[in-house]
Amino acid sequence: MTAGNIDSGGTTTFAGVGLDHSPNSNRSDGGEREKTKKESKSRVAFRTKSEREILDDGFKWRKYGKKMVKNSPNPRNYYRCSIDGCPVKKRVERDGDDPTYVITTYEGVHTHESFSF
Repeated sequence: MTAGNIDSGGTTTFAGVGLDHSPNSNRSDGGEREKTKKESKSRVAFRTKSEREILDDGFKWRKYGKKMVKNSPNPRNYYRCSIDGCPVKKRVERDGDDPTYVITTYEGVHTHESFSF
């Protein structure tokens, strides 16, 4: 997923790519760190200037949750890809410092092609 795939009607800023290296990983008897399933998922975040929170990224999403975030007046919305078996999740929230921006975080890799070309 690249910043060029976001149709926001505004400015998109690339915020980061990386692996989640949580401290809750499993360790073997030798003290070596074993990878957990969560560590192997990639995360990509975008900070986009937009009035709309739902941006067309070429995929279909199903909302599965919403919660208030500490130190922010705006809720965070949680989505899953609507294709069966696709593990990708998406979090969408307004920036707490500048509410004209939407922060969208994708976790995982799609197992299929996008819907719009």
